[in-house]
Amino acid sequence: MSTVVIGGGVIGLNIAWSLRRRGEEVCVLEHSAIGRSVSAVNAGWITPSLSTPLASPGVFTLGLKHAFDRDGALSIRPKLDTEWIKWLWKFRRAARPDVYETGVRALFHLNAQTLDLFDELHDDGVDFEMHQAGLLALAQTPGGLGWFTQLFDQLLPMGFTGKIDYLTGSEARELDPAVGTSVSSAVLTSLDRHVNPESLLCGLHKRIDEMGVLVRENTSAQKLTRNGSSWSVETAEGNLSADNVVVALGAATNTVLRPLGITLPIVGAKGYSIDLGGAGALPQHSLYLMEPKLGLSPYLDTVRIAGAFELPANDESITNRRIRNLVDQARPYLSGWTPDADLDISTGRAGLRPSTPDSLPFIGPLPGHNSLFVAAGHGMLGVTLAPATAEGIAELVTSNSLPSHLLPFQLAGRI
Repeated sequence: MSTVVIGGGVIGLNIAWSLRRRGEEVCVLEHSAIGRSVSAVNAGWITPSLSTPLASPGVFTLGLKHAFDRDGALSIRPKLDTEWIKWLWKFRRAARPDVYETGVRALFHLNAQTLDLFDELHDDGVDFEMHQAGLLALAQTPGGLGWFTQLFDQLLPMGFTGKIDYLTGSEARELDPAVGTSVSSAVLTSLDRHVNPESLLCGLHKRIDEMGVLVRENTSAQKLTRNGSSWSVETAEGNLSADNVVVALGAATNTVLRPLGITLPIVGAKGYSIDLGGAGALPQHSLYLMEPKLGLSPYLDTVRIAGAFELPANDESITNRRIRNLVDQARPYLSGWTPDADLDISTGRAGLRPSTPDSLPFIGPLPGHNSLFVAAGHGMLGVTLAPATAEGIAELVTSNSLPSHLLPFQLAGRI
């Protein structure tokens, strides 16, 4: 059988890898170049410890409170648009405690094989930069670690095998000399990792090419048409015929689905990042700065600062002020390593995180459309959930059976 995967980000490339190793003939269509999507802008975290819905108790009020804070970590902007108002209403309902807990449980089960799957990618020859020292959450204020530690209280009864170590500021600095003197307390998670996302995309591209997957860059799917028992995928370079189609276009997913009469409640949420040089020893862990809610990822020769969640967003424009603010907010948490004073703010980037009202991705078949599948809406968890999403889609495509752990992510009842 043959499958066209529309979207060459971290979700689409993982799906291609999972399908191909099951013997499927696969073609990937990417509208730009591999590595240019939002998948390459994020912090690259693999964090089962933090895989929880953004739609959580209190977050709606917090988002509206910071609606007009130009530098807030989360902002929900008022907008007179029917689809946005519907999305916002569903988001508010999904933030109820019972719905939130159901979402935590669903993501926990989806993540069951996440770390093993990343190891499988590496063992299969996918060459990418991965760090396994864990995640260090840093707080400056007495209550700064509150929600972080409460999360573990929810995960442990579900069978979560990770552990956390509570540290004083001095202990955190002893563990990682990059930590600043203003940090008063910290938490170290045991199993979280981080990758350089560009290296992951490049490694996946190279490996699936070796496996015989056709990757067509700078090629957009313009139209999907059902022809008997197969799909025709129209592109500017001609039409492709396939038994199955998987749409993994992130925030742009509806551009392909809407002509079929399907509109998923996925909106773009803008996030920012910048890669920095600096002085001193690089951090040894990925760092979560609790008060400004920023992530720092140390790579082999640079440090990436990433953060913000602006809803809704339609473009990837940036301002120097927004990027500079990321750096300024991070500086107090660092001392053993400090960003260069003359950094080039213009190198900052932005991307649109595909966000759903209940913060759970859509993974599964499109109702009423045989052999058409979607894998989109992963929000801030794209890298973490990509391998598990891919394995679920591959099993669904090749066996025509929906794995039980994907039931919470199917479209029925959510659109």
